[in-house]
Amino acid sequence: MKRVFSVVICFVLARGFFCPSAQTHPDFSGFWQQNMEKSSKTSLQRYANRITQAGEMLTVTTIMGGSRGESSYDRTYVIGKENQSRDRDGDQLTSVVRWEGDTLVFLTTEGEHTGTIETRETWTLSPDRKTLTKVRLSHGPHGDTEQHYVLEKSVTP
Repeated sequence: MKRVFSVVICFVLARGFFCPSAQTHPDFSGFWQQNMEKSSKTSLQRYANRITQAGEMLTVTTIMGGSRGESSYDRTYVIGKENQSRDRDGDQLTSVVRWEGDTLVFLTTEGEHTGTIETRETWTLSPDRKTLTKVRLSHGPHGDTEQHYVLEKSVTP
């Protein structure tokens, strides 16, 4: 009996050592302002995200400013589950957000009025956690696009 108990204890300890049960992922929470000089060209004069990450729940407020003024919208995602929403034009968006190591990946399909657009967007944090880099690859009826966004953490919104 002692021998069986010892084997079980060794197995449990070895499993915990070699196969950690909970991997920690980066926390993207904060207010992020886009560095327009380091990012892909855009007609926007201002772009920012307010991100709240709590467990598998991710809420992103996007704030955009341009020649026509400022606008914002919110999106909430559950990491690891399919998320449904509509864009500003009313098109259906289906997104799946998942972790690939320390990278957060958004796979989105959009379409109804304009044809189907498939997008893969990745989020990574710099080692000092002060720079969020987003890379967005899209494929749709008008061809393929690749955009890079560099956002810097700000203490004030």
